[in-house]
Amino acid sequence: MNLSGFAWLWRPMMQILRPALLVLILASPALAQEAALMTQDQLATVLRARGFSDLEGVEREGNTFRIARAMRYGETVENLRIDAATGLPREQPPLTEGQARGLLRARGYSEVTELGRDGDAIRLRGLREGTPIEVTVDARTGAVRQ
Repeated sequence: MNLSGFAWLWRPMMQILRPALLVLILASPALAQEAALMTQDQLATVLRARGFSDLEGVEREGNTFRIARAMRYGETVENLRIDAATGLPREQPPLTEGQARGLLRARGYSEVTELGRDGDAIRLRGLREGTPIEVTVDARTGAVRQ
């Protein structure tokens, strides 16, 4: 069979298909990124691990979740903007002293009291399994150091 007779059909067909294929190739990363965004249930799990609870008014706008109100280590926070792919806050104020106390209580400390604050370092004293201990909480990350 001689395929050269189909050349008249092949060229116009490729002129139509090339732009469509180019669009698919260029759109693939965007489609893959859309599929990688968290669900509201996944977001709630990630935020719970970061000390948030009682999420209210959760809505997704593009690649950002907006949360009208939540609790963070026992204190109310409002108007959170969370990255829908990573679960990280887009901007997050540092922990307050009260939130740092709540963070330690959530990690098993009792009788937590504040010793002072130096910038983003919150110094606290508490009991851990009955043993007195002094720690520093990084107000930006929530990391606890002895």
